[in-house]
Amino acid sequence: MSEIPFKGEIRRDYITGTDVIFTFSRDKRPRDFKNEEILYGNAESCPFEYGKESLNTTIKFIGDPWKLRLMYNKYPIVNEETTPSEKEDFFTKYANYGHSYVIIDSPNHLQKFYKIEDDILESWLKLLIEAENLAYSDKKIKHVYTFRNNGSISGGSLYHPHTQVIGFTFVPPIIKQELEIIKNNNKKCVIEDAIQKETKRTLMEDKNAIAIAPYGSRFRGLSIIVPKRHIDYVGKLNDYEIKSIIKLIKTILEKNQKIFGSHSYNLVFHELKDDKDLHFYIEIAPRFSSFGAMELSGIYINSLRPEEYVELFNKTN
Repeated sequence: MSEIPFKGEIRRDYITGTDVIFTFSRDKRPRDFKNEEILYGNAESCPFEYGKESLNTTIKFIGDPWKLRLMYNKYPIVNEETTPSEKEDFFTKYANYGHSYVIIDSPNHLQKFYKIEDDILESWLKLLIEAENLAYSDKKIKHVYTFRNNGSISGGSLYHPHTQVIGFTFVPPIIKQELEIIKNNNKKCVIEDAIQKETKRTLMEDKNAIAIAPYGSRFRGLSIIVPKRHIDYVGKLNDYEIKSIIKLIKTILEKNQKIFGSHSYNLVFHELKDDKDLHFYIEIAPRFSSFGAMELSGIYINSLRPEEYVELFNKTN
């Protein structure tokens, strides 16, 4: 009996509850627009280069000469100088209060993240934890959101490798969604369930951490990196888990480069400090196009099933 050709299906992401439409036909659409993304930017005008340290207020250097740099964000989306909150009838406005930091991941403008030495990236993760704790030292901060945007489609404005750490006075909607899913799962950890059940979509693992291509992946080649020990935020990782997570991040980014070629991506930390229900994980989401009207409805379209991504991943050296 011949195999029935795949016509598409809708899957639900068990972490966020988001519906994802999987279809092959999308990649065969005629296109008027080419990908004109400039991935590398201009080092001469980049404010993160060696010799331009005075352009930003540095909190801490790692190495001499420096290999990593923690600094205040010169163009923050939240800050400590804000207008008061107010509510007027139908309209509500909140103070734009918070903390915003940037970590320069390398002095090299063109440095591929996965090619940075392991010990430097371990120091990067520890510096990131230091930045998060700096934000959390302010009792008004309820959540710290940490992420890397790589490439213009990811939302990045500068190519030079850097990480952003932002402290909010509120918990973002995506984290609230994840907590609601846990609540509806009889308070059982969804991530720990995934570790047990996602055997077909496991990319890599060791005794400390695991990388999975989730069943309801919102993007082509999406992966999550999870410490096997249940912890709620990155600051509770031990040294062994840090080493494992760095290895997984580097391998996934390198293989994605070989599978997809040069592309944008987001690397996002999902966490909520001191919430015993949430299981910390890192999401790596390759980005090939900006959001369309369908995504604005809350429904995502993916042309590569995670099982197929796992197959490509395993074939790539």
